[in-house]
Amino acid sequence: MLRRAAPIALLLVSCKSTPASTPADGAAPEPAPAVAAAPETSKPAPPPTAADVPEPAAEPEPAAEPTPETAPEPEATPEPAAVPTKTAAAGLPKPIFKNVKASCGRDPGVGTKLKGFRLKNLEGNEVTNARYRNRVMLVNFWGTWCKPCLKELPEFDRLYRRYRKHGMTLVAIATDEEPEPVKELVAKRKLKAKVLLGGEDYAGQYNAPNFPFSFVVDTKGNILGSYHGFKEDCMGKLEDDIRKALDKRNPK
Repeated sequence: MLRRAAPIALLLVSCKSTPASTPADGAAPEPAPAVAAAPETSKPAPPPTAADVPEPAAEPEPAAEPTPETAPEPEATPEPAAVPTKTAAAGLPKPIFKNVKASCGRDPGVGTKLKGFRLKNLEGNEVTNARYRNRVMLVNFWGTWCKPCLKELPEFDRLYRRYRKHGMTLVAIATDEEPEPVKELVAKRKLKAKVLLGGEDYAGQYNAPNFPFSFVVDTKGNILGSYHGFKEDCMGKLEDDIRKALDKRNPK
């Protein structure tokens, strides 16, 4: 009986926990390391709202720099008035006719002197060629009975209006003796030409077979261009002759 109980007693002794050994130097035993507690599971906290977040303190505004006084703008200097020069005064306007045919203006009379005349104007006053001295003249021989003349004369008058202030004169010598039909036509066409009457005998001195015929005459009385008959394609050359004569009259 005792023999059977002995092993059980030994077993009980071996199951008892062995007391912690006390350090030899009498120090207090080191506590056992604490086991980290597992974090509690919870719902995540809601994100902070705008109301929960405190507003940052407003930065102080920098002191406004004093604005320098703007200097008053200087008054605009008025442009000086244009001073007319000799070149500007002598300058010619642009030509009316662009096509200049070199073959035009070479009819009989070129290079000769214009013959002197003494004729009456529409007011009955006597006029001579000396009256137009120092002027560039376009001398046109025409008549109220001549249909080509009535087409040509308005074109010549147009040139006269353009260049008269530069020193050109249109002398329209009619073969008509009576002034009334000529006056009527001049008024109807509103012509500005210097119209003379009774030029049939004078025109005969040039032995021109047909009317109209015309001369461009420089300030010295020389015929620079001669045009027999009305040729529309020669208007550019006739105007060019006038312009060249005016350039010599009014040198730049």
